[in-house]
Amino acid sequence: MRRVLVLLAWLAAVGGAGAMVWIAASPSSALGDLLVPVVAMANAAVVYASVGAILSIRRPANVIGALLQVGGLLIAVTFVGFIVGASATQAHGPDDPLAVWASFAGSVTVFAMILVVGPAIALLFPDGRLPGLRWRLPAAVIVVALVGGNLLAVLQPGPLNSGLANSPFGIEGAAWVGPVSTAGAVAAALSMPAMLLLAVAAVVVRFRRSTGIERKQLTWFVAANVAFAVLLLLAIADGSEGFTPFDVLALVSLALPAVAIGMAILRYRLYEIDRIISRTIGWATVTGILVAVFAGLVVTLQTLLAPVTDESTLAVAASTLVAFTLFQPLRRRVQHAVDRRFDRARYDGERTAAAFGERLRGEIDLKGLETDMTLTVVMALRPRTASLWIRLGRT
Repeated sequence: MRRVLVLLAWLAAVGGAGAMVWIAASPSSALGDLLVPVVAMANAAVVYASVGAILSIRRPANVIGALLQVGGLLIAVTFVGFIVGASATQAHGPDDPLAVWASFAGSVTVFAMILVVGPAIALLFPDGRLPGLRWRLPAAVIVVALVGGNLLAVLQPGPLNSGLANSPFGIEGAAWVGPVSTAGAVAAALSMPAMLLLAVAAVVVRFRRSTGIERKQLTWFVAANVAFAVLLLLAIADGSEGFTPFDVLALVSLALPAVAIGMAILRYRLYEIDRIISRTIGWATVTGILVAVFAGLVVTLQTLLAPVTDESTLAVAASTLVAFTLFQPLRRRVQHAVDRRFDRARYDGERTAAAFGERLRGEIDLKGLETDMTLTVVMALRPRTASLWIRLGRT
């Protein structure tokens, strides 16, 4: 029965994602300019629902899988509601029944969607439980403020949001409606940053307490969210009105946290995260340095060569040659320094193996070689047990 429910939830999320794209891409839709973000949100809905379904089947005791499935379903419901509500409102007016109820569905689920796919999962990751009993009260207060405030906000008559239909539960003529709905909207809006701060605090507390597997799981989760945040900031900072590569990358990275959660909980390539972080920081540092060197040389050489030639081709060519020459030695030095800090286990293992190779060249005692080799394997790989068997040749 559980697997049937998981499959139905997955089908509902995937169907909603498909409906989002189909409606937005239809010729009669007024949302053609927003097709790229709609496709990105549909992709996020499918990824969240799929990872959640896998975790619900493979790790049924962990509620993270169920939360991911709920998050994928809420993404689909929210954006289908907004898309259908906006299209029906534009076509048939703000009082059309389809426009009213679709707009209502999108408006009342948007805060719940943000809560589930973000702070709620962070608060419970990786074991599906709160960090302690003292966390229950603030979490419950924030959830009540979010849900209650969102429900009170729909009592305000008029459009639910810009471009959407009128609220089906709006009360006309009552003096108390305005203050109550405003207070509800404020409570719902304030509950989101409060839950976010609580989730960040939970991750920090867990990380400081964690060791071994749990620390690697948290590292995967934090790395995915940091990558999404960086790409989002780059997309906001570029200031372009149209879609840029940074915008596309930021939208695609919406699904990164779900993928990282799945890999962390299933422990798939769990210990690769140190190398991924090390390589990412190394390449980003090298790229930044080379871009700065290239730009500085171009400006400097153009200034120096201006009296001789009006063309900038020579300056660009010389700068490119210098950047190309610096690439390999700079990459090796930077990666070596980064590995010492962020991929220490691999760095120490490589140093141990290199030292063993140097000692092996001058080793002539078989017993000493056996001891040295066993010690090297233990130091580099940290196995539970280690033994060495040497087959003696026939004399």
